[in-house]
Amino acid sequence: MKFKELMEKDVLNRIRWDDSLIDSDFSIEYYDRISGMMRVNFREIEICGDYIKAGDSMIPMHRIRKIYFKGEVAWAKRAVK
Repeated sequence: MKFKELMEKDVLNRIRWDDSLIDSDFSIEYYDRISGMMRVNFREIEICGDYIKAGDSMIPMHRIRKIYFKGEVAWAKRAVK
């Protein structure tokens, strides 16, 4: 599965609202300034505007690097040239 959406927020909203998708099949990889790259299951996050809440942390969506579907990359942030 590959997503056509360009923005991470659009992909997260599609996973959240599309009844044909099973949210537990998805995981999100994001950059944490202290721990480095982190990966969390979609069910472990809460979407709060332009942030995701994972545990006690509020992570800006621009730090999301990849979204996985069953372990395979379904969306990746484009590299800025």
